[in-house]
Amino acid sequence: MAIHLALVGSDTFVSTVMRAVSFDDVRFSPFIYHHPKEAATIAQQLGSFDAVFFSGSFPYAYALPYLKETLAHHVVQDETVLLTTLLHASVTQHVPLDRLTMDVNDPERLASIFASLPDMARPGVMKIDPDVSFTDVFTFHASKQPHDASLAVTSIERVHHEMLDAGYNSQLMIEPTRTIVVHVEKLIERVRHAQADAAQFAVVLYASTTRGLQTYLAALPHHGHVEVHSDTTSLLTTKGVIERALQIETLAPSDEETKIGIGYGPDYQTAHDHATIALSASTHHPIRIIDASKKLSFPGTDETIAYRVTEDRAFDLMKRLGISPANVSKIIGFAKQTHEFTAKEMTAYLHVSRRTTERLIKKLFDAGYVEVIGEEMSYAQGRPRSVYKFKLPT
Repeated sequence: MAIHLALVGSDTFVSTVMRAVSFDDVRFSPFIYHHPKEAATIAQQLGSFDAVFFSGSFPYAYALPYLKETLAHHVVQDETVLLTTLLHASVTQHVPLDRLTMDVNDPERLASIFASLPDMARPGVMKIDPDVSFTDVFTFHASKQPHDASLAVTSIERVHHEMLDAGYNSQLMIEPTRTIVVHVEKLIERVRHAQADAAQFAVVLYASTTRGLQTYLAALPHHGHVEVHSDTTSLLTTKGVIERALQIETLAPSDEETKIGIGYGPDYQTAHDHATIALSASTHHPIRIIDASKKLSFPGTDETIAYRVTEDRAFDLMKRLGISPANVSKIIGFAKQTHEFTAKEMTAYLHVSRRTTERLIKKLFDAGYVEVIGEEMSYAQGRPRSVYKFKLPT
């Protein structure tokens, strides 16, 4: 699948990337700025791209509020960049390190380099971030020349050119071409992974067969296949399409109140099986998703339930008690939090009905996985509540 990347940076940076990176299925579109803050405007005007690659952390930070869900990455000022720059200034420019001034994103990286070279002289350092005034950076470097420093090393191309125009000695931070290429390749790999993930099969099962739902789905650009069964309506499409529909809230008509089970998988049957389990899950959430790793989740929440049971004791519970993987997972989680409990406490934790909890406790009791250890008196009238204790296998 072809990849289309936007390159945002200076003319020099964009030219370097275009010369150094070549993939048969990757196309680059350059967006050149004269000031890093222009990246914000560029981000707002970008069309449809698989990802955006920035020349550094500053333009990335300026553009980030406008990127929305678009994948993005930038060149990082790491130890390789700092060492290459120091070596160039010292060997090529013949400037002692204590005659340098440097502005850097993360002084700790520089400190870690000199920690290994305790006897080496150190440059004057200014920490910079996206909110820094470029005028302040210029003043920091200019005020040191010529008495305290011979060369300014700056991370900001705009400051570098202003220093040269004003007659000061300046060197731009050197980013080895290989470092830039590695970061581009990382972004391309993220895009390939995202494309493969979005291309997974997706099945959506609606607990409804109304004519209104059928008409609504037929009119939507889901690029999928709709089928109506005896008590459900199904939609076969891809994960990327469903994630987009969830994002813009077009998965179902607003006046259609129905449970929806969504399943993802590497093939149609797996996705359909996952959607069936999701639809039947005991939960108050109207939309439920089971992904390829058998994890149950709910849009708009951080709640997840692992349906893939790997613990021996949980598998044994499933086999002996005949209860669903979701409830097994919840019971195991509940048992990890408390050894003694009442039916009311288990009901609240599992988010199921009291009757369901009573059936589960009976199965656990009959299997020898819980025992009654006493009774808890209620302040209201009624029978005392039994207190149970877990005896799960370890």
